[in-house]
Amino acid sequence: MLSSRQIPDSVIIPPGRLLLAFSGGSDSLFLMYVLSRLAAERTEAVYVDHAIRPRPELEAEIALNMANAAKLGIPLRVERIGDGEIEKLSRLKGIGTEAAARELRYSVLRSIAENEDFDHILTAHHREDQVETVLMRMLHSSPFYSYQGILREDGLIFRPLLSVPKREIMEGLEASGLRWSEDSTNSDTGYLRNSVRQGIMPLVSEETRESIAAIAASAAELRRKFIPVQVVSGYYSAIERSSFLSAFPVQQEEAIYSALSAAGQNGRVPRSLVRDIVRNAEKGTGHMEAGEALIYFSRTDIKVYPRLDDFAADFSSLIHGGVIKSSGLRLSDEREDDLTLIVDTKKLVLPAVLRTAREGDRIVLRDGEKRLSDLMKDLRVPYAVVLEDREGIAAFFSRFAGGRDRLSKRFLGLPSGGSALAIRPE
Repeated sequence: MLSSRQIPDSVIIPPGRLLLAFSGGSDSLFLMYVLSRLAAERTEAVYVDHAIRPRPELEAEIALNMANAAKLGIPLRVERIGDGEIEKLSRLKGIGTEAAARELRYSVLRSIAENEDFDHILTAHHREDQVETVLMRMLHSSPFYSYQGILREDGLIFRPLLSVPKREIMEGLEASGLRWSEDSTNSDTGYLRNSVRQGIMPLVSEETRESIAAIAASAAELRRKFIPVQVVSGYYSAIERSSFLSAFPVQQEEAIYSALSAAGQNGRVPRSLVRDIVRNAEKGTGHMEAGEALIYFSRTDIKVYPRLDDFAADFSSLIHGGVIKSSGLRLSDEREDDLTLIVDTKKLVLPAVLRTAREGDRIVLRDGEKRLSDLMKDLRVPYAVVLEDREGIAAFFSRFAGGRDRLSKRFLGLPSGGSALAIRPE
């Protein structure tokens, strides 16, 4: 059996109550073994059953895991993700099965940690995981800041084995006499990480692995010294132009990635796109498309919007805070402030619809008839939503996108007692 004196010096165990993310594989079993020697009284473990592998394989794995946990004196619980949930999330977000499974797994772990007052979620990432991550990002020409790889500590997540070589983990397990499980998907080279692990890592020397791990540590330290460019996110993201232009390229890349991710853009951000955004920011005018996002530039800021699909919804079905399907918006009947529109809905000439503004739309305001395209240009917003009845456009909504809401002249000066109406993010 492995004694406490034989535990690698590079293992770091944080203080507080610890929740171990336990897969039953060699790495997490080694970490459970270490915890049983150093922190058993403050550790619990969770195995997340993703329900995507053959049931007999999963049941055998769970049985082995429970036996190992009992032998080591670490309480272990099993949490199962519902059938089809991973595939559903994969389709919804346009991500792979592995990424969807990871997202749901961490959601389960965070929920337990937050609800039961655990101080840290421990994962068994080790040095070779770090090296593989940096190599994958190099292969994708990822931004420099991403070369920090896997962080030792990231919010609730803590990785005690991040500096421990895989060979030391295997040597420790052999000394323990414990038997671990093998995930059948680990041999599938359709996953990029498995392809790197099986096709590239055997060619990487011990000295090179140490060098790559050192690159990751240096990149993480460099990033900590930079003050990030502030990205204010809501329905859209806003980046202050002057701070963005005065920032280092690595900070600009990170700000752009953060804003695009908030707008629903998945995957890496090409360097060419970063250069185009910087050039447009230097001009301080205009707009551009970037995948799933729309980017608008002004002298003061850079705004990154998600795309808004065209829609037309029956107003009557939305009047009590209904959600507009697939747009990420809803109709709110709450008066938040003095700028919230008050509409006497009894004066609407039905049927009425709530829809995206179109080319050629006009609204009659107190100061005359206006083209909506001119209003949107003046307000510097990419799109707007209108309330339209048989008499024309009754209301114009763009405040959710950083603009202003306007009410048709025919609803002004009417007796009080109307309904508050606003478009809000879902």
